[in-house]
Amino acid sequence: MCGRFAQSQIIKNTSDIIKSVIGKVETIDNFNISPGQEAAVIKKYSNGRALETSFFSIFPSWAKEKEGFRPLHNTRIESLNKPYFKKLISQNRLLVPCSYFFEWLKHESGKKIPYCFKMKNESEVMFFAGIFERNQFSIITREATDLNKKIHHRQPMIVNKSKINDYLNLKNDALSVLKSIKSPDLDFYEISSNINNPKNNYKELIFPLPNKALI
Repeated sequence: MCGRFAQSQIIKNTSDIIKSVIGKVETIDNFNISPGQEAAVIKKYSNGRALETSFFSIFPSWAKEKEGFRPLHNTRIESLNKPYFKKLISQNRLLVPCSYFFEWLKHESGKKIPYCFKMKNESEVMFFAGIFERNQFSIITREATDLNKKIHHRQPMIVNKSKINDYLNLKNDALSVLKSIKSPDLDFYEISSNINNPKNNYKELIFPLPNKALI
């Protein structure tokens, strides 16, 4: 799915598509964002798109009485036609700018090996499709491409820049827009298991392991 990702120099890297910055987004420079943490998101307002902060994972109001309920950090695209998600995708859409994201390959020994995913062009930022409720958001996921399936069977729904307007425009059917998007080519490589600890947050986490080539 997508339970960890990184955001670096987000104001600079989204300046061409946003009009304003709300709150302390400049404090977001996190190389290991995990569910429950604050992250930068992009929402559309009447006066243009804004970059602001929100909490990663939605805890729906109806789930308060459900013992052991796990907050929704991901939402499958296949679930968007269910009543709760259908309401959110029709009214509450956002984008999550992302510099890198992480997935774990389960080895036959049972050990999970972390991999870092990035755009082939290192300077490009990814934009994940997301939904929100109050000040919480969830990342929409899709079936992984054939290449990415080598690591994990799911991946974030990445919105191409040319489709950003279409996705954020509530007059458009979100599912139709998302299904029209072709996933961009990504590079991925093995990284240190230090990423496993959500408390670790430093740039070296995204560095490839020595002698490990990009896949």
